[in-house]
Amino acid sequence: MTCDPLPPSPFAWREEGPRWVLTMHQVPLAQVEPAGHAWVVRTLLHHVAPATEPPSRIAVPSLQRGKAWLARWAQCHRDAIAAAVRAAMAVPQRS
Repeated sequence: MTCDPLPPSPFAWREEGPRWVLTMHQVPLAQVEPAGHAWVVRTLLHHVAPATEPPSRIAVPSLQRGKAWLARWAQCHRDAIAAAVRAAMAVPQRS
């Protein structure tokens, strides 16, 4: 039995070709993408809120392990992520 690790709502996974992106309210927070024989996990929170933690980048052996790592990361940083997403959503989008 396989199960996609998913942090509780309002987090969601979005598939973008071979890449999987973890979002909150459609705001990209992190991604898992193939890199040769491994998968690379990257946090993107620094794009949403530059004053937050520096980006993380790690290699994992599978997509499932990458999703699990990001699920734990999202739970550990839930408050900071929510604050950054709220701030990002309050800024008017430029067209």
